Amino acid sequence: MGNFEEALKNIDVFCKALAKKIIENDNGIHSDLPMEPVEKLLRQRYVAEIKEEPSSSKPPLIPLPQLEQPLIDVFEDEDSYKVLLQCRCRDEKVTIHTDSDSVEICKRECFVNSQGIEVCEDNCQRLDLPPNCLQIEKMITKCNNNEVFEIEIPKKN
Repeated sequence: MGNFEEALKNIDVFCKALAKKIIENDNGIHSDLPMEPVEKLLRQRYVAEIKEEPSSSKPPLIPLPQLEQPLIDVFEDEDSYKVLLQCRCRDEKVTIHTDSDSVEICKRECFVNSQGIEVCEDNCQRLDLPPNCLQIEKMITKCNNNEVFEIEIPKKN
């Protein structure tokens, strides 16, 4: 145990002597600067430089509605499925298509591109709902506050 304490004292003396040498000026004269803790002497500061590369795939700073995927939620209860789709349903045409293993909800979105030309496109999302278990012809749709398109599809009994 004595050797361990002696080693710690030697390390302490060494660190104090090293700190004094660091703060001495070029002429060997001890300056009147207070000694800094060793932790501060060991820390280094780094300045990060961020270089921006010109790229056309860089996302815009302001979200553009034509580039965003709409949020969609599907809820199931005993009698039906309820689908909530984020969209401006009064301004956009929404269609529902079925195939053998899924239901697809498409909304027609129109926007003005950078050349000032109005462009319309279908934005479709596929839902893994079993169409053979649904009564598509009895579905109920409604637009809630022009923000959410709600679809209720009853299940077959």
